[in-house]
Amino acid sequence: MTHPIQAVKPMLRALLNVLFPVFCPICGRSIPDSEFLCTHCITTLPPIPKNYCLTCGTSTQGTVSECGTCLYEIGLPERVYFAFLYLEPLSKLIVRYKFHDRSEWAEPLADLLMERIGDLMHREDLEMVVPVPLHPLRLLWRGYNQAALLAGMLAKKLHRPFVTNALHRSKMTRPQTKLNQKARLINVQDAFVAKKATFADRTILLVDDVFTTGSTVWAATRALKDAGARRVVVCCLARVDY
Repeated sequence: MTHPIQAVKPMLRALLNVLFPVFCPICGRSIPDSEFLCTHCITTLPPIPKNYCLTCGTSTQGTVSECGTCLYEIGLPERVYFAFLYLEPLSKLIVRYKFHDRSEWAEPLADLLMERIGDLMHREDLEMVVPVPLHPLRLLWRGYNQAALLAGMLAKKLHRPFVTNALHRSKMTRPQTKLNQKARLINVQDAFVAKKATFADRTILLVDDVFTTGSTVWAATRALKDAGARRVVVCCLARVDY
């Protein structure tokens, strides 16, 4: 026999949708309050990027998954994964999430990521989830770390510890968006420090929102490797297609 509360739930939900409608952040269509995007806009999200090096994230030709140029680099991650290309309409969502105080989007964005590459994350035998940190002054200015919010949601969905107090950005760097690839590498050189007691001989999922040239996640990975990490797997919501 159906409980009376269960029987009225659909009516209550319908009433709430009328009184407090929810709209798709991309097209503005009305959607159920349990959804983030409308069914049409979900189909317009950019695909998982193909043809990139799984070690450094650099674009490759054809179906090659190793670029060859990173083979002699020290301190690179063991694997790099992306859920989407950084193209519209997702790119506009990420900009709003990152710079316009839409921190409540962390969970639905993590859901979208897991739908695309969750199986790959589960295969990596991860032991902890770590976000790329902001410098304390930039965190104070922005009010939140978008990578940390996303990483926290991924840790919850992967059932892994979420670690935020062991990888630190020790140097206040210039915003990477205004720099070319060479300047980006120099900008974040030695920008991170990691605690050996936390990361020694561990497999870590390092999370950031957007991957452009890779300089930031490479610098963070080197700090983790210097602290003794056994494997570092990088996961980013989107990759700039350049």
